[in-house]
Amino acid sequence: MDDNQKLINEQQSKIKEIFSDDHKLHEYLFQTMDNFYFRYLETTENQNLKTFQIAPNIYGTESFEISMPQALKVSDPEIKSGITELAKTVPKAERPRVKYRLDTRILEFGSDKGHLKITALVSWDFPYYLNKEKMKTKEVDFKYTDLNEFRKNLALKLEEACELFN
Repeated sequence: MDDNQKLINEQQSKIKEIFSDDHKLHEYLFQTMDNFYFRYLETTENQNLKTFQIAPNIYGTESFEISMPQALKVSDPEIKSGITELAKTVPKAERPRVKYRLDTRILEFGSDKGHLKITALVSWDFPYYLNKEKMKTKEVDFKYTDLNEFRKNLALKLEEACELFN
């Protein structure tokens, strides 16, 4: 084995050792998700967002935009149309808001393999946010078979889901 391959193997062993602790694996997932909130979910009303447990095995965060001009910067025509309708029909005095959410459902999670469902959501169903006809989601299925694949592709999969917010 040449020196370069030996160095790569040593580095992979160190990484695997660090992430063999489930706590460290979760911490990496949450920190990576937190990095996406600044770019995609922070609004005029919600800043410094952090990942929290939404439900068993579901982690993420949500935010609300009260500025309709800011919310209308989205490029998706369905979302834009819904937000336009919200802005027209709900009086400003009622403080209409658009809801954004990014979450990850953990179906299987370990350093050797895992399965995550990453979901981005925009809802203009003020004030309840329950009507599926007034929301749009993008779900990304992420399966990995080793730690390097997880670390390499997690941000890419989050980015893919966050395309909904553009």
